Amino acid sequence: MADSSRLDPAKDFPEDLSTVDRDDLDILNSRNHRSRDRQFVEHHEVDAETEGQHHELREELDRRQAIRDAPAEETAEETGERAVRES
Repeated sequence: MADSSRLDPAKDFPEDLSTVDRDDLDILNSRNHRSRDRQFVEHHEVDAETEGQHHELREELDRRQAIRDAPAEETAEETGERAVRES
């Protein structure tokens, strides 16, 4: 019986993670972590394909986080600049 809670490194992985819905990306990331954990416990190392997928997922999650954080940082900077000019 296949365990769908982990990613199989031999199965298809999305070519372009930027097109994957955020919820699906979180699910892929969780499944990747479970795969990495199991591989390390069973084989004392992580499959190169699984590790590569981990890095791709991290890059995409970091990219999306930077986009979400950017407007908040810009707003705080603009507000601070206006307060300095007004004083």
